[in-house]
Amino acid sequence: MSMIDQTIIPVPLGFQFASGRAGFKYRDRDDLGLIWSQNSCMAGGTFTRNRFQAAPVVVAKEALSRQESFRGLVVNAGQANACTGQTGLDNCRASLRIAAQGLGLEPEQLLPASTGVIGHQMDLSKWQRAMGGIDVTGTTQGPLDVARAMCTTDTFPKLAWRTVGQEGNRIRLLGIAKGAGMICPDMATMLCFILCDAAVDRELWQESLVLAVDSSFNRITVDGDTSTNDCVLGLANAMSGVFVRKQERERFQSALVDLCQELAQFIVQ
Repeated sequence: MSMIDQTIIPVPLGFQFASGRAGFKYRDRDDLGLIWSQNSCMAGGTFTRNRFQAAPVVVAKEALSRQESFRGLVVNAGQANACTGQTGLDNCRASLRIAAQGLGLEPEQLLPASTGVIGHQMDLSKWQRAMGGIDVTGTTQGPLDVARAMCTTDTFPKLAWRTVGQEGNRIRLLGIAKGAGMICPDMATMLCFILCDAAVDRELWQESLVLAVDSSFNRITVDGDTSTNDCVLGLANAMSGVFVRKQERERFQSALVDLCQELAQFIVQ
């Protein structure tokens, strides 16, 4: 997987990717990833059921409860921003402001995700430095760069993709995941981002994400430990011009389940 040619990935239309080097924990590698869309996206998500939920989980859940439209997401590796109290929540929101400024967006248009060491407060100066080194207007980076940036104990980056329909009526689905240890049903220490270029109403999109997660990530275990930061975030931006209708849900959901099952198998692997 790490040797995959990024140019063969059928990236959903309208999505862009970038990664940067903040030094949250790791040296000599990128540890900050950005995914954003040209258009507003219908968003959905599922989250850990751990009673201790990390700041990015709390912030993302609150955001999804307030609105349905977003433009992208931000992920960092090395610092989980978990068990960090009100300061952690404040830092999470501040990191979104820093990322949004670099992307030319509003903080409310981004969803956060973090993975890494629990209990450490984020150093926001590292966010500033990393964003300052990312050229978001001329980026030639792709999903594999983000997949690598979000790795922690992973031995390889994890991506999967599916297409639904024929040319002229085609939907692209792309999944990017991380996870290796602390894996147990109810999501475990893993992150997954699912991108789609179809137009999907919120109810169907959320229903499809829950079905896919219950059929994949919630059926695997590695060591029986659960975690604080787990989430699956889905963004659908309608850039293909194809609308997923109720009568087409079975084919659409089948592709999404298949994609998530492949990613879940990569996590166990």
